[in-house]
Amino acid sequence: MTRYGIHAIVTGAARGIGQAIAHRLAQDSRTRHDRPAALVLADRREDELQSLAQALRAGGAHVVGCAGDMADPAEPARLVAAAAAFGALDCVVSNAGFAIPAPLLEAKVEDWDRVFAVHVRAALLLGRAAHPLLAASRGSFVITTSVSGTHASPPLAAYSPSKAAALMLMRQMAVEWGPDGIRVNALSPGLTVTPGTAPAYRAAGTREQREARIPLRRLAQPEDMAAALSFLVGPDAAYVHGVDLVVDGGLGHTLMASVTQQAWQGV
Repeated sequence: MTRYGIHAIVTGAARGIGQAIAHRLAQDSRTRHDRPAALVLADRREDELQSLAQALRAGGAHVVGCAGDMADPAEPARLVAAAAAFGALDCVVSNAGFAIPAPLLEAKVEDWDRVFAVHVRAALLLGRAAHPLLAASRGSFVITTSVSGTHASPPLAAYSPSKAAALMLMRQMAVEWGPDGIRVNALSPGLTVTPGTAPAYRAAGTREQREARIPLRRLAQPEDMAAALSFLVGPDAAYVHGVDLVVDGGLGHTLMASVTQQAWQGV
């Protein structure tokens, strides 16, 4: 038994959903194991990453902050090598992501390739590098995808297709790696307020309009996603495998509702 409870890698950890996940894993390590977490946290934003690491260390967690770009094919192996120093690895959260707004006819090829590199290739390479450690611990691999992986989201030409590819990658991993004892799942957030999405809600009425479309009538917070992730990698999800856990407040079920309501008005 190591001196740590949860041993994890989280990419895209400096802000938003990734930051909330890092905090939740540190909390879960204490509540589930009564031991501090050992976390490898990765992000391109070095200053914000180090601020997060300091906050978590103040709570007792052991944190290795790795500033780097998940579009670099060498980065996943570097993260796993850092985690191997812990002596164990229980879960990997491939969470790094971003969007470049552009319609299909205007999207630059280099932007398309970069989005796919971060959302899909990085997840594959991270999973392959972590496979021996996760097999040894019978651990968990989670890819943060999006409701955009099942619903087209113009003008995000590359984002939706890349998230759809990440979902299929998760299913392929689940089928191939399940016999090795590794649970693989996806977390698909709905409309979530993060530093990256906050500018979209600053226009007058935008937030209210979007909340009105969500059955729960509120936008998600990063902590909502972290709570769902906590379940996916925790003991209560021991038989949850190959699942796309959609956490969207019911948004995905409203498409036909809006169409039929308009169609029946005045009838």
